[in-house]
Amino acid sequence: MNRIGPLLLAAGLLVGCGHAGAGAAVPTPTPTASGTSGPFHAVASPARLAAGETVHLTLTVTGPLQYQAACVQTLQIWAEDSSHQEVWRQPQPMIACMAIAYRTLAAGETATFKADWPTSPSLAPGSYSIHGYFMVVLPAGYGARVRENLPALTIKISG
Repeated sequence: MNRIGPLLLAAGLLVGCGHAGAGAAVPTPTPTASGTSGPFHAVASPARLAAGETVHLTLTVTGPLQYQAACVQTLQIWAEDSSHQEVWRQPQPMIACMAIAYRTLAAGETATFKADWPTSPSLAPGSYSIHGYFMVVLPAGYGARVRENLPALTIKISG
């Protein structure tokens, strides 16, 4: 009996530490890319993937801010390769109406927007960046000069 006690104690410690059994797999977190620029916080997941898989983008916008909504594409994204050549642009939705509305976020209020980049199976391995534009309401004349206002996020594509 003296030998069994220490063996059971050692086995219990190993189980408690997660070292016992082949079924004790610990999930690996999916790497993400994230960035913040002013009121915008963007997260892309996964940040490393095989060509042909999909990157999911989540944008959190924090007020105070006013943005365009209704029949406009509030969030627009595109991807560029390491030489800054555009390799994909989010398709523009077909507009069924001509209404433009404005939504306002009060100070500290947030809104979340989602978009996907379905990467092409023919993309070469390497670094790519996701860029974006969120349709904020700007003073007259500024809209034509703003091409993007979201933080660029780096994605690694493997072969």
